Amino acid sequence: MSDWSDRQPGPAPGAKGEDPFDGDAVVAVEEPGRSPLRLLVSSQSIEVGRDCSGVLLSDPQVSRRHISMRSTRGGVEVRDLGSANGTLFGEIPLNGPRLLGEGDAVRLGSTVVRLLACPSEDRRGARSPRSGRGLATATSIDLVAAAALDGPRPDVNLLAGDGGTLTIVFSDIEQSTQRAVQLGDERWLELLGAHNSIVRRHVSRQGGTEVKAQGDGFLLSFSSARRGLRAMVDVQRALAAHARSRPADSLRVRVGIHTGEVTIAEDGDVFGRHVILASRIAGAARGGEILASALVHELLEPHAEFVFAAPRRVELKGLDGAQLVHPVRWDR
Repeated sequence: MSDWSDRQPGPAPGAKGEDPFDGDAVVAVEEPGRSPLRLLVSSQSIEVGRDCSGVLLSDPQVSRRHISMRSTRGGVEVRDLGSANGTLFGEIPLNGPRLLGEGDAVRLGSTVVRLLACPSEDRRGARSPRSGRGLATATSIDLVAAAALDGPRPDVNLLAGDGGTLTIVFSDIEQSTQRAVQLGDERWLELLGAHNSIVRRHVSRQGGTEVKAQGDGFLLSFSSARRGLRAMVDVQRALAAHARSRPADSLRVRVGIHTGEVTIAEDGDVFGRHVILASRIAGAARGGEILASALVHELLEPHAEFVFAAPRRVELKGLDGAQLVHPVRWDR
């Protein structure tokens, strides 16, 4: 990232470049301490910030809604959304829309967003905040799983928890796109902020770690199945209480939880089959439901702290055979 700040500003939106982009483009989001995330950017505007409806960053210098991006002929148009610390194109503050050409980048806080040089090749494996593969509809769980799993594998394993055994949790809001359209941007962002605060508060209380956050989806880790399930039961109960007081702002969150041996990179990302399994279990959950894997059920069922409903068998994407999952009765 040493040469990006020496670049001159790119052409204004609508200007013709030597190698214009046509259709979707791919950007790399380079956040300190995390593996780079490649995103597919379409003509529909997406937001980047610490608490927005698009790409979530943990950089403390980034505003809640920092920039928006959309693909256009010639590159990717970037706008600053009135951020507190501003956005830099080279050494020049971003005022108004700016078109990123091939290899150009902007800096927001300590994070760099760079337009990759060859969209036709770089779009392979890139993920869109609105789609998991191409233009097909996907959920925040798919995007968060992709962010955790698609990066380079670590050379050094820093194991945490019980000898590398962690409880992995995925969550997202059911039908979040439809809810955003119903409520409008301002109310949706307010509601999304309340949801994110509830999740983070209860994860912190149980000593959990926020590994990844994307849109309305979270990838979390805990040192034990009991702590992980406690946190998500408390999240569901807090969201239910919020819905009772404000019925028009109700949210239904689906959760998947699994325990297994994982690889933890130096930057905190988690990898491995058990991470994939946890994401698939979350994908099979219904709104307002916590689904536990058979192993989590086996670990916690003998204790009276949690109540499990009748199990069901589900086909999980990419895994052979039906898997037994156990709904958790958090409302009791």
